[in-house]
Amino acid sequence: MMNQDLMKIGRYRSWMENGTLKLYSHAVGDDSGIFCSLDAEEARGLLELLSRHRDDIDHALAINERDRAAQRRAIRH
Repeated sequence: MMNQDLMKIGRYRSWMENGTLKLYSHAVGDDSGIFCSLDAEEARGLLELLSRHRDDIDHALAINERDRAAQRRAIRH
């Protein structure tokens, strides 16, 4: 694994290792963590799901950005 391949997605650290998508989360002060591993076929399925819903994701991002901008304006005034 190369450091540049490590990506934080939400509360998960993710990376690719030998064609497998690895996800790991560990909260400070919690003895247990969450680890998930998706083989190449499962990772491809996730990628296809996200690709099919790209418009929905882009729409949600636009709404979030609009709401953040409105909050910043409200704080300034």
